[in-house]
Amino acid sequence: MSEGERTTIDKSESSSFEDLASAAAHEIEEAKLADAASAKIDKKEEKPQEEWQDVLGSGALLKKIIEQGDEANGERPQRSDICRISYELRLQDDPKNIIEKRDNLKIYLGDNEILQGLDLALTLMYRGEACLLRIAPRFAYGDSGLKPGESLGLVGEVDSPKYDGEAIGPETWLEASLKLHDWTEESEHETLPIAERMEIGIRRRCRGNWWYGRGESQLAVQLYRRALDVLDESEGGISDPTASGDLEPASEALHALLEERLRVHNNMAAAQLKAGAYEAALQAVSRVLTCQPQNAKALYRKSRILTAMGRNSEALEAARAAAALAPSDIGVRKELSKCEQKATRDRSVEKKLAKRMLGTAGQSKPEPEKKPSRAKMFIWSSLLLSFLVGVASVLVYRYKMQSE
Repeated sequence: MSEGERTTIDKSESSSFEDLASAAAHEIEEAKLADAASAKIDKKEEKPQEEWQDVLGSGALLKKIIEQGDEANGERPQRSDICRISYELRLQDDPKNIIEKRDNLKIYLGDNEILQGLDLALTLMYRGEACLLRIAPRFAYGDSGLKPGESLGLVGEVDSPKYDGEAIGPETWLEASLKLHDWTEESEHETLPIAERMEIGIRRRCRGNWWYGRGESQLAVQLYRRALDVLDESEGGISDPTASGDLEPASEALHALLEERLRVHNNMAAAQLKAGAYEAALQAVSRVLTCQPQNAKALYRKSRILTAMGRNSEALEAARAAAALAPSDIGVRKELSKCEQKATRDRSVEKKLAKRMLGTAGQSKPEPEKKPSRAKMFIWSSLLLSFLVGVASVLVYRYKMQSE
């Protein structure tokens, strides 16, 4: 092959290679443009979901995302995390009727410091996410509803504002706007100063009282237990009571912490009694009386608990002690009267049982035989004589007839 031919072939091969490279580059460029266009389309499609999601699968809690959250690491808040949220509650059929509105509120997730529907939705939200909710009555104000003048039970407020809107019935659905700003993990209680522990304990007790007032005893007990978690004794803190029932000297702050703990135990006993957990209720009220044996409210509740358990004699003893400490309390007087009536009935039953066991029940003294009176004897004699005369007359008549 001549040099010229080889050059021509090289040029031809080079030209073909350049053509292929150019075509490949063109295809790559077109692919990049297509990817960019697709990315633009994807970005346009990255808008808030318009579909309602059935959170629980029962239709009782519906959610629509209106602002996407940070899903990069897939993190969501966990139970007991401190969440910072904003929300607005309103009637679904009347969105202008706003029930509650809170901004940048800190709540403990899972503690039912807000309505259950909001609490449940937060567990499925990402940081920065905002959504609309439709909440069934079961996860809103329940069978009790909400009447004008009733407390809203807003967490963090000891004297919660009253509801001033239209009455909310037991079948009323709510609509809510909810945003999860961020959250942090709950701190170890032992690391918190006493003042902060007091604040947390009081807010949980107040919210528990609100649930108790609405007949939700189980939710109330949950809040009271969470309050006791943070109000529990710390190392080097409150000591056990002395033999006299008085506390050993401690700081004023620790005394206040103890008083709050006992208040929570007392309230929890009432909620557990209402829920039918009698043994747990008795334990709670006994803790109060261990430190405060002269606590009339605790003695009153102990009497009610013992009555429910059928321990009437012990209940009467507790009721008498409560009445001695609070003689003007109407509730205590009624409880004492009930216990005394039951004690009277119990004694009557015991006497009857004793008679039956001794075989004397239903037996009476034999009555002496009564002699018949003279008047009755005369009547019976006359009747008998008349009968005999009649028989004799019949016999004479038959005899005469046979003789003829």
